[in-house]
Parts: sequence; C-alpha cells; structure tokens
Amino acid sequence: MTISIWKPWQWLHRLPRAVLHDTSSILSDLKRSWRVLWALTVIESRRKYAGSVLGMLWYPMYSAMLLASYCFVYLVVFKMRFKELGSYEYVLFAFSGLIPYLGFSEAVNSSATSVRQNLTLLKNAVFPIEFVPVKFVCAALFGLLTSLVILMAMVAPTAYFGWHVLYLPVAVAELFLFGVTVAWTLSAITVLLPDVVQIVNIALLLLMFLSPVGYSIDMVPPRVRLLVYLNPLTYLIESFRYALLGIRFMPMWVDAVVLAACVVGAALSGTFFRRLSPIFSDYE
Repeated sequence: MTISIWKPWQWLHRLPRAVLHDTSSILSDLKRSWRVLWALTVIESRRKYAGSVLGMLWYPMYSAMLLASYCFVYLVVFKMRFKELGSYEYVLFAFSGLIPYLGFSEAVNSSATSVRQNLTLLKNAVFPIEFVPVKFVCAALFGLLTSLVILMAMVAPTAYFGWHVLYLPVAVAELFLFGVTVAWTLSAITVLLPDVVQIVNIALLLLMFLSPVGYSIDMVPPRVRLLVYLNPLTYLIESFRYALLGIRFMPMWVDAVVLAACVVGAALSGTFFRRLSPIFSDYE
C-alpha cells in the first residue's frame, strides 16, 4: 500500500471549509445551550470555593499575595526603580500585568483535564462536550473580574484613571478567545496523553517569568527580547495595562492583529476539538 504525498495538501485545501463548517456548528450549539453554559459557569465559580469562609474573595487575595511577592523581589531585592513610577504606581503597574496572567493560568489549569473528567457528556444532547473547557475558561474570567474591580478602585484616585478604561472589553475579549483556543487544544490532547498536564504546569511557571508583569518590555536586553515577543501573554498584558493605566510599549495596531489571530486560533482549535472528539469515547 502506498501513501500519496499529495494527501496532506489535499487536507489543507479542505481545511477552510472544515473550519467554517465546525465554527458554524459550534455557534449554533452555543445559541441553543448558552443558558446551560451560563448556569454551569456560575455553579463552577461557587464550587471552587465552596465551604471556605471568604468564598470568592480568595481570588483577589491570592492575586494580592502574589503581587506582594513581585513587589518584594523587584522593589526590595533587585531595588528596581522606574523613573516615571513610584512605589504605589509600581504596584498598579505590576497588578495590571498580573491579573491577565492569573486569569489565563487559572483557565488553562482548570480546563486541561476537564474533558477527560467529563467524558460521560459525550452522549449529552443538551450540553455539547466542546463547551466543557469553555465553562472553565468562563469561570476563570468570572474570578478575574473580582480582581479587576479592586484594581480599578485602586487606580481611580490616581492620574492613571482615564477614558482608556473603555478599552477593557477588547483586552478581556482577547484573553477569553486565547484562553478558549488553548483550552480546546489542551483538553483534547490530554484525553489521549494525560502527561501533558505536567508539561502545562511547567510551561505556565516559565511564562510567569517571561511575561512583562513586573518589568516593561523596554527593560529587557535586546538580545533576549525576542523571547518576550514570542510569548502570547505579552500582548494580552499590554492590552490590559493600556486599558487600566493608559501605559503601553507597542503601537495600537498590534491589538487588532492579536484579536484577529485569537479569532482564527479559536476557530482552528474548535475544529481540531470537534474532529478529535469521535475517538474520545475509546477512553471513557
């Protein structure tokens, strides 16, 4: 039996049609099941902190403790100083970069094993299996909003508060679409290869140091700056930091490219998930 070398090219030729078909099916299912998705998102958000005294307040408290660690390292250990930022302004600077990282990290960590743990939903006609990872991404963003409210209250009395806060929906949309892209891809692969979860944990730890949370892009040495630019979280942090503080180190048109890339990525990952889902039942 021979394998035609043209077969991959034929598959790529059919890819746009497959993406359009599957994306249309996902949107149709979302229109039918969005109420169930919303209800399950609320339940998941409450379940995570069920039984704890502080409940949802643990999310901003966790952010605040990690922020304190960042400030200690950069302001005390490294004795880093920004010419245009004082200590309080630096807290705002670091917090505005930490929030999108934590939101993405929570979304990826919780959604990576979500499909493998819910394979019984394969036969559920009310809630399609592809919305299980989306549920965890939405729950992560729900927790992220509590930290955003606190940060906006901290920014309000400063000179950094302005009309650029209206840009926040764009930043949240980028984070949501990128989170869904990664969630669909990883949750599908994890069904087949559970060890991927361990790699994800290590990758998220590395991304925390490669992301411009406690430093600005222009502070990175030129010879290694490419690593920061190759990190997708860099662009998400830029969008959030501009929306919250009006500070950015990249031109505005970059956000349009990032948003378009996130839309394409979500469509491709959704197609990948749906095409792989028929074999999930073999691992049930």
